Amino acid sequence: MSDRTNPTRASAGLRITTQQVTYNSLELGMQVSHCVLIAQQNKKQVLLSHPNLFLYKHTRSSMASSTRHATLISMFYRFLSTQPKMKNVDLGYYHALADNKDICRWQVQRQLERLERNSPKPSSETIFEDAKVLLIFFRWLNEHGYVTNVNVQTRTWRANFRSGRMLNYINRIAPSRISSANIRVLDKQSRQKQYDFLITDDEIKLLLQSYSDPVYASIFLLALGTAMRPMDLVRFPYLGNAENKHIMPYSNMTKGAVTTQYTVYNSKGGKDREITIHMDDLKALEENYIIPHYAARKQLYKKRFKQNCPPDVLFLTSRGIPVDVDKIASRTYDAKNNAAKIDSNFRSHINFYQTRHWWPTQYLIAFFGDRLLTENLEVLYLAAAQALTRQMGHEDVATTYKFYVSMARVLMFAHKGHALDLIRAPEHSVSSFIKNLRPIDRNKLVEDGAEQGGRAA
Repeated sequence: MSDRTNPTRASAGLRITTQQVTYNSLELGMQVSHCVLIAQQNKKQVLLSHPNLFLYKHTRSSMASSTRHATLISMFYRFLSTQPKMKNVDLGYYHALADNKDICRWQVQRQLERLERNSPKPSSETIFEDAKVLLIFFRWLNEHGYVTNVNVQTRTWRANFRSGRMLNYINRIAPSRISSANIRVLDKQSRQKQYDFLITDDEIKLLLQSYSDPVYASIFLLALGTAMRPMDLVRFPYLGNAENKHIMPYSNMTKGAVTTQYTVYNSKGGKDREITIHMDDLKALEENYIIPHYAARKQLYKKRFKQNCPPDVLFLTSRGIPVDVDKIASRTYDAKNNAAKIDSNFRSHINFYQTRHWWPTQYLIAFFGDRLLTENLEVLYLAAAQALTRQMGHEDVATTYKFYVSMARVLMFAHKGHALDLIRAPEHSVSSFIKNLRPIDRNKLVEDGAEQGGRAA
C-alpha cells in the first residue's frame, strides 16, 4: 500500500490528517486509490469511518476529487469539534449529530476568518460551493442507511451572505474592527482577479515554453484541441483498443478525414462519450513528443518497473513514470510561475483548466462567426449546443451553451473578422490556430465591450 500524508491545521485539540492510499480492493478485485481521514485526538489516532467509507465508495475514480472532498470534510469536522454540542462526543457520532444549522454556521465562520484576514479568498461563492460538497457527503450517508440530522432537500443549510439579516448577524458576532460590508468588496476583488480569464494565444505560447518537461506541453496542446479533462488525458493511449483501435501514432493512422473520433471511457461520473480530434493535433503530438521522447522513456519505464510499458500508456515523464493528474497540476503551476518571470503580464490565475474554456469558445466562434454579435441565444442552433456538451462531457446543455456563447462574444470583440475554423471546416489545428491568431489588444477589448453594451442598452 502506498500513501501520501497531508496534515491539516489543528483546531481546538482536534487534528486530522488527509492521507492518500492505494491498495487492492477485495470487494472490487482491482487496485483503488482514494483519501482517508485520520483524526488525532487525546493522543490517539482515530479513523473517521463514515467519511472514509464515503471517500472509498464515492471518490475512488479521481484522486483530485477525493482530495477535495476529504479536505472539506476534515475542515467541517474540525469546526464541529469547537461547537458546545459536540463536547465529549465521540468522533464516530459527528455525522449523526451534525445538522443544517451546523453547515450554515461553518460557512459563517469561514466568512469571518476571511474578513479578519481582509482576503478575497475564499469568496462567498466558493464557500457556498464547498458547503454543497458536504451535502453530497450527507446525501450519500442518508441514501445508504446511515442516520444523520442533515436534510439535503431544504435550503436552510445555505448562508446567504447577501441578505440583510445575515449581514446584521455577522456584524453582531464579528470583532468590532470588522464590517460585514467588506464581504461585497472582497467578493469584487476576487472577481477582478478572474476577469477576461480565457487564455490568450500569447499566454499559451509562453506557457508551452515554460514547461520543464515537453510531455506536459504536449498534453496541454492536446487538451486545447479536445477539451478533455486531465483524468482523461493521462489515459490517452499509445495504441488504442475497442472503439479506439484506430488510435496510434499519426504516421501509422489511416489518412483521409480531417478529424477522427475518439471514445473517452469512464470519464467524470463514470460516463463514456465520443469526441472529435483534429488529425493535425495528433500529428503535432507525434512530432513533439512521440518521435523525440517516447522510445527512450518507454525503456526507462521498463527499467524502473521491470516490465514493458503497456500500449495504453503514452505520456511518461523524463524518468519513465506515467503522468498523472497531480503531476499535470503541479507542473503547470511551476510553468506559470516561470512564465510570469519572463513576462510580468502573464496572469496569475492561469491554470491547466483554461484548456476546457478555450476549446468551446473557439468552436462557437468558428461555428457562428459574426452572427454571435447580432443574433439572440434563442435562435442559435441546437446542433452547436449538442456538439459542445458532447465534447465537454456536460449534462446541462442550456447553462454550458449560454456560458460559452457569452464568452465567445467577448472574444469576438477582440478578434472581429478573424475567427478561424477548427471543427466545422477544420483546416486549422490548434498549433496553426495559435500561430495565426493575432494578440488581443486589451484596451480595444474594453472599448469594444463598452460600445457593444451601449448598443444593447
